[in-house]
Amino acid sequence: MSLGQAPARAEQPPNIIYIMADDLGYGDLGCFGSDLNRTPHIDALAAGGLRMTDFHAAPWCAPSRRALMTGCHASRPWKNARGNMGRLADAITLPEMLKAKGFTTALLGKWHLGMGKGLHPLDQGFDYWYGTPGSNDWDGPRPNFASFRDAPESAWKTPLIVNRENKGAIVPQSLFTRRYTEEAVRLIRESRGKPFFIYLAHNMPHVPIFASPRFDGKSANGVYGDVIEEIDWSVGQILKTLEAEKLTKKTILVFTSDNGPWTMFKEFGGVSGPLRGEKSTTWEGGDRVPCIVSWPGKIAPAVSGQLMVNYDMYATFARLTGATVAKGQAIDSIDFSDHWLAGKTGRRTRHVHYFHQPTAYRSGSYKLHRYTRSRTRNPDTGAREPSVFHEVGLLFDLSSDVGEQSNIAAKHPELVARLKKEFEEAQAAIQNWKPFH
Repeated sequence: MSLGQAPARAEQPPNIIYIMADDLGYGDLGCFGSDLNRTPHIDALAAGGLRMTDFHAAPWCAPSRRALMTGCHASRPWKNARGNMGRLADAITLPEMLKAKGFTTALLGKWHLGMGKGLHPLDQGFDYWYGTPGSNDWDGPRPNFASFRDAPESAWKTPLIVNRENKGAIVPQSLFTRRYTEEAVRLIRESRGKPFFIYLAHNMPHVPIFASPRFDGKSANGVYGDVIEEIDWSVGQILKTLEAEKLTKKTILVFTSDNGPWTMFKEFGGVSGPLRGEKSTTWEGGDRVPCIVSWPGKIAPAVSGQLMVNYDMYATFARLTGATVAKGQAIDSIDFSDHWLAGKTGRRTRHVHYFHQPTAYRSGSYKLHRYTRSRTRNPDTGAREPSVFHEVGLLFDLSSDVGEQSNIAAKHPELVARLKKEFEEAQAAIQNWKPFH
């Protein structure tokens, strides 16, 4: 994969802080249209940076994280892979690439990419890990709406891992955001001039949700609003520390989400704003997520409607830091540095939406659904719910119908046929390790 000539730099590469909320909806931030949650620090970040309105991830936790770490589509069949998580061990991950460039690397928060041989964060390029193996609903009552509503905070036993030591459930759910923020502030202060990559992967607002005493009951949107406003506070603390350490202009900061909101859990889930669908669907609300990119002095304030996917971060960070993408790695990742820095049109025009299988195909402004679902499972019983196959396909023009309300397939049979053919070709490329963008 050729990234072209890296920018000439006399100074050291920029630091990178990648902040990723868990299950944050497209419509949960003020700068993305929320009038329920107060997010002044994130809104200010967006006003001073690049707000990307057509940014996508995989629609649920682990594949989204795997795509980010590898620079590859989540459904790529990795060689020698054993099961879903085995793929990661066969890749040169994003932190491994940056570490080879001289970065110190830290993961704060949720990993969710396996703990077996070779899959631990410290085996995948991170120098330091302070967080949880997976979602914060793993160790506790049955994960359903009744539990999230009625179970006390003490019923959830999610352990804290520090490097390779399991500390047990010593941190209550309500303190995870604060603790991760304190660790981020400490690492920034102790960076001592060496470039750093901090991947801050919040557990919140994934259910069950709890806010610390300082934020509990303070918002106008119940406990969900409390949690979002605490994440906003966290962003403010990080920005304040960068300013104090004179690192603001030396740091690329990205704020985003791993997937869309789990709206089916009602007051404990977010909203997708004008988008249809939620987490674990491939309607736009399932994988189109907020994305804000800030690099003061380098990235001008702007709003971008350019299609970008989270695995494009790999090639983009490589170009901006002068790191090298090894041959055969990050095959799906496109470098967006010229778009970020100079507003040039990005090269991504296509995307394969994926939930356990390729389900929908995006080409330009058109999106063709072959499989759809309204939610993952019944929120009360936990019973899995199937996807629905559409023989003809559902076609939407996102340029005029971002909410995917008007199926225009019957009006454009030739376009549907072309997109079906392209979709098949893209799936074959993915399965055979060939680029499809």
